[in-house]
Amino acid sequence: MSDDMTPLTDTRDMIYVHDVFRRAFADAPDQIASVNDGDVEHAQRAVSYLRDVLWLLHAHRSGEDELLYPLLVERAPVCADLFSRMEAQHAAVAASLALADQAAERFENSSSTDDGAALIAACRSVLDEVSSHLEQEELEVLPIAARTITPEEWGALPGHVLSHYTGTRIWLLLGLVFEAMPDDLRAHVLANVPAPVSEMWFLFGADAFSNEMGAIRAGASTLLLASGSA
Repeated sequence: MSDDMTPLTDTRDMIYVHDVFRRAFADAPDQIASVNDGDVEHAQRAVSYLRDVLWLLHAHRSGEDELLYPLLVERAPVCADLFSRMEAQHAAVAASLALADQAAERFENSSSTDDGAALIAACRSVLDEVSSHLEQEELEVLPIAARTITPEEWGALPGHVLSHYTGTRIWLLLGLVFEAMPDDLRAHVLANVPAPVSEMWFLFGADAFSNEMGAIRAGASTLLLASGSA
């Protein structure tokens, strides 16, 4: 546990991870609405991206439950009520994620407007559940973590999350987080990740991320322009 003479652990990276979720679920309705009824290829691409975002939020929450909150409960027992409230919010987020994942599967298979509308509603529900939680976590929990969690313990969180990823687009997850970070923090992270990760990112990951997100966001931008000109 930190005292007045011990430097605080830098927890600001979590804020940028949170920003990924805020943007992704705020943008999702327009991205889904840009899929024409019956356009299976477009629907599958949109859902593939969204499913990775849903997974990242689930893994982020699970990582906190497994690695962060047990230490906080042990080292800051005076804040037990706060941590219990965070736990309840995590359960609510998990429930909304499960519903969104089910809606995504239906839309991926049908690419119908009705299933797209249901997925939009599910994404808005996730955003509603997660927004207040993330804000409270940043304002109330991160300052406690900065005082009670060591840099080594804090640094274990990202690796724990990524080690459970079984997909093929790790560059997408990294890119979403890097995109949210300021330049100095992104450079610091890339200088300290394992060499294979940085090599992957610079060899092809950055370009793959830019191309994929350009395609994902292009349809939504076209939809917004059409709406504005109507």
